[in-house]
Amino acid sequence: MARNIQLAVDVGHRALRAVKIRPGRRTTLTATVFETIPESVATDDAAAIGAALGAAMARAGLGAGPAVFALDRSITSFKRLELPTDDPDELPAMVQIAVERELPIDAGDAVIDFSIIERNPGVFVVEAVAVPKREIERIHAIADAAGLKVARIAPRCHGAMRLADPVEPTLFLDVTGEGLELGLVEDGFLKWSRGVALDGVDGAPPTADELVPEIRRSWLSYRVSAGEIESPMLLVLGGEQIADSIGRISEATGLTTQRFIGDRRVQADVDMRGVWPLVGLLLPTAADRQVDLAAPRKTPDRAARIRQKTLAIAGLALIAAGIGWTIGGSQLESLRSESTDLLGKARAGKDEHLRFKRDVLRAGHLEAWTSVRPAWLEHLLVVAAPGIDRGGTVLDEFGGFLEDDKIAFTPEKKFVVDPNVRIIVEGESRSRDAAAEVRDVLVADDRYVLRTTGADAGGGRRLPYPFGFSMRTKVIDPGPVESDPDSESDSETGGEE
Repeated sequence: MARNIQLAVDVGHRALRAVKIRPGRRTTLTATVFETIPESVATDDAAAIGAALGAAMARAGLGAGPAVFALDRSITSFKRLELPTDDPDELPAMVQIAVERELPIDAGDAVIDFSIIERNPGVFVVEAVAVPKREIERIHAIADAAGLKVARIAPRCHGAMRLADPVEPTLFLDVTGEGLELGLVEDGFLKWSRGVALDGVDGAPPTADELVPEIRRSWLSYRVSAGEIESPMLLVLGGEQIADSIGRISEATGLTTQRFIGDRRVQADVDMRGVWPLVGLLLPTAADRQVDLAAPRKTPDRAARIRQKTLAIAGLALIAAGIGWTIGGSQLESLRSESTDLLGKARAGKDEHLRFKRDVLRAGHLEAWTSVRPAWLEHLLVVAAPGIDRGGTVLDEFGGFLEDDKIAFTPEKKFVVDPNVRIIVEGESRSRDAAAEVRDVLVADDRYVLRTTGADAGGGRRLPYPFGFSMRTKVIDPGPVESDPDSESDSETGGEE
């Protein structure tokens, strides 16, 4: 189809661009159009714009015929999708459903088409393109007024993509339109793209000072979202006015930059200013890699095939039903006997499971209780430290025991124990003050609740004044013990323990 189309047209808000080629072993450019839309023509008057386009093409000698119309990247939406299917006939419906969920416009107001990027077993990778339906209707109205036939409608960035290096990653910058379009091409496919509509002062084309910051912002935003990527070459598609800005663009993006001056597949003897992407849209390419928003791919009509399959399935169902009835009758008694046997095994298994569950809970209870490990030596050091530091006291007895034996089983199927420790201390001191100092130090420790059990009176065996008190404190539990008798791990190991 691409070899039969010789015209490509780009209708902007300020300018009209068109190109005509002559196909052959090497595509030859025969004529181009690059004219500003007259100020007397309203931008929303499709008929007037079409008349201006037809007149411009007639003056340039392009004539009429089927043409490819280009769309700005800024008014199109792109989405790369992985679709789980082996049947390409299912792709149109799957793309429609997948894209409609993410469209910024109503699905009924959009036209959606796609190109196939990759085919893998069970998966198709496609690039879906969506555009508001009003843009397609506007192009048809312009084409009718210009005396042209809409052969295909495609994003202009697809034309620029075909001019990039087919092997090395290439970032193309198209400033031939109204604003700029950026696209990252890898292995001949568009991996990422962005279009920005920019207007200069008083509606004039944007200057280099206006383009460079936006170029840098767009590229850095992609680098941030994509992470570490291999730095591509930057290919700039633009007229002579962009030549002086190549160095600034390279500095702003940090990429090796060069201006596009031609393609070995195209022989150009006329002014190529602003029309290289249109030439790219006319270059031959595989049908499944083309996007046509004028005639998007539709799910093929499978009514006849479905009817044939329905009749075949109905016949097979009747045969299968007869066979099934015969076989089923002979197997029914066998299944009943097997069912009775399995029911008995299930009842016996339930009783065994309950016993096993009980044993697992007992083991978990014991494990929770035995997991409590009071730090007796640390408690002894706390009690003995005041006497050691100040002197004048002797410990006669230090004893301790777990005071509480309650263990809780939480909704999370964990045994939790939270016991207290009771510590009994008896000793003698050389004076009441010495005994009081030991007691004061322990009273000041927030970890303990102290209770005196003996009077500060004389009568010691080694030192004159005996003393005694008991302390209560918490045990730091090493953690709740999990016990889930219904889990697979408990079922495997609990019985052995």
